[in-house]
Amino acid sequence: MNTNDVVEEFVIILQYYMDYYGLYSVDIKHLLKTSTDIVDDLKKAKNGPTLRKVESITKLFGLRYYEFGNPDFPLPEKENLPTATIEKIDRRKETGPPESRHYNKLDLNQAVLNALKAFADKEEFLPSEVYESLPEDLKEKLGSATRITGLFSDELKGNVQKTGKKVERKGVGRREEYYKVISLKNSTESKSGA
Repeated sequence: MNTNDVVEEFVIILQYYMDYYGLYSVDIKHLLKTSTDIVDDLKKAKNGPTLRKVESITKLFGLRYYEFGNPDFPLPEKENLPTATIEKIDRRKETGPPESRHYNKLDLNQAVLNALKAFADKEEFLPSEVYESLPEDLKEKLGSATRITGLFSDELKGNVQKTGKKVERKGVGRREEYYKVISLKNSTESKSGA
């Protein structure tokens, strides 16, 4: 059996578990706290996932990697799953299947620009506040507020300006900076209209 066969088999088993518990690939992505669609990545992968990644996926179902692939091993009862997985299953039952929206880069920029309208009258705001104001599907696509900060430094730099203040933070890592809105015009429209 070659690596591709093993990966395909793992994806089939994972899809079976997801179907059984009513989960989608976006739910797996959130449970793993990753910004990429791990299920889609596995389907497209030429090389197999690392054992560490396989183990992190199987732990979502309260299993070790060798239990997950064993056809004689019974599926765990829902109440025996990790708490985060149970909460995700319950939430998915309430909300139904995720909406499938595909955003291209311009749509993402426009959606963030639209969200900035709510911050136009504020003296200052954080990229994380803009991120939290976005629709869930867009937040899933962006992955984190870090992407908003990136847009502010690149495509939307003509729309916002740093105020010079940073969030007080303990520990390591970059401190989040405050911004203010300076324009709500779409910079791509103004370039094409010039």
